[in-house]
Amino acid sequence: MKLSAASQKKLMLGIVAAGAVAVLASRAVRPAAVPMRSSPALPVVTLPAGPTTPTRPTPAPAGPTRAQLIDRCEQAILKEVPLRRLSPVATRTLALQLVTVCEEEGYPLDLAFGHAYAESALDLNAVNRSSGAAGPLQVTKIAADQVGAAWPLTTPAAKVRAGIRYMKWARSAYPECAASVRETLRHYGMGRGNWLNYRRGELTCATSLSVTRAELGCPGTRPYSATVIAIAQRHPELRTTSWWGS
Repeated sequence: MKLSAASQKKLMLGIVAAGAVAVLASRAVRPAAVPMRSSPALPVVTLPAGPTTPTRPTPAPAGPTRAQLIDRCEQAILKEVPLRRLSPVATRTLALQLVTVCEEEGYPLDLAFGHAYAESALDLNAVNRSSGAAGPLQVTKIAADQVGAAWPLTTPAAKVRAGIRYMKWARSAYPECAASVRETLRHYGMGRGNWLNYRRGELTCATSLSVTRAELGCPGTRPYSATVIAIAQRHPELRTTSWWGS
């Protein structure tokens, strides 16, 4: 079918108009472009120098073994007392019992050593004929009864243990001993009653009490508590447990 010139013109105008509408519609629905923002610069983190794994603290050095302490104690005895005065068996036995009992009782070995030196010159089998005191720490029957030790003291361990337990008992029984090794030693050597007289200044060198005379500085005596402490301090290799005062 052949269109007239007028019809062809109308058809062309319709096609052009439809294309224009389509173009305008596509522009209307297209979203506006959003400008892109640049990301802020991240801070630079500097890692500390050094190992990347945590380090373990250095363990404290281990203390001496019981066998080492026994050897040290034996050598200390031989240093303080000439070999001719003590048999090798008695020396070794005393060293063994001092170390063993002090460990079991939680008691300072160096203090027990100095105490045994002042009381008996480190003689395991020492006996005082006048007072009946026995052993290296010269324990009396009264002291043994106080701490529940069977009398007489028949074994080396019993002789050492009774003396150490009496020291511990005096420390807990009397306020003056609670923070003073020296006053505990004086109670050990004098007894409570004589210690009270000594403290009040009522005793003189006329007394027959050997420890009291020693603490008073009477002629022919050596200081008792000071000797114990000095001998103990002379053997730091025997230090095991802290003391409870001066």
